[in-house]
Amino acid sequence: TATKDTKAPAKPAVTPVVDPSNLTEAEKAKVADEVKKSNPTVTDVKVGKDGTTTVTFPDGSTAVIPAAKAVTSAEQG
Repeated sequence: TATKDTKAPAKPAVTPVVDPSNLTEAEKAKVADEVKKSNPTVTDVKVGKDGTTTVTFPDGSTAVIPAAKAVTSAEQG
């Protein structure tokens, strides 16, 4: 099976969260919004409990944005 070349998703604005290892639904929604703003062509954004975000491109390929690039502890900011 051939693997498709996928471009890396654009880095979203970092979202400050209370507990980076356990995001609330509201925080996940904020992260998803930021990812969609920086990646307007993605068809789906799934934000994990720890902030790791998986985006799906129109061709069906996916890419992962590591939590460290999507969220930060609100206390550090």
